This record gives sequence, C-alpha cells and structure tokens, in this order.
Amino acid sequence: MCYTCGMKKQPLWVYVVGVLVVWAVIFVVGYFVYGPTAGYPALHVFGGFLLGMLAMYIAMHLYRWE
Repeated sequence: MCYTCGMKKQPLWVYVVGVLVVWAVIFVVGYFVYGPTAGYPALHVFGGFLLGMLAMYIAMHLYRWE
C-alpha cells in the first residue's frame, strides 16, 4: 500500500514551521496549565530536537534527494 501516492511533496521548511508551531502550542499550554517552571524537561527535549532538525537540514542539502 502506498501512503504517499497522489500526495504532493512539500518543501522541508513547511514541515519545520509545522513542528515549531506544535512545540510552541505545547509550551504555551504547559505554561498556562502548570505554571512557568513546569516546562524544563520539555526544554531539554526541544534542544535535542532542534539539533536533530539541523542535522536533517544539512544532510538534505548534502545528499540531494528527489
């Protein structure tokens, strides 16, 4: 079964913006529900996630995929 059949490929920046919006929503909800100090574990995960996104961006430009 082909999950991407008939779907248009989106540029990488569309996915990056979408992920950043989701993280922003997570932090805003956490701030209003749990207070200003509850997000510290999520901040550690977010930092690692940003490093992974940077690595993916560099790899995508080095190993051009079509």
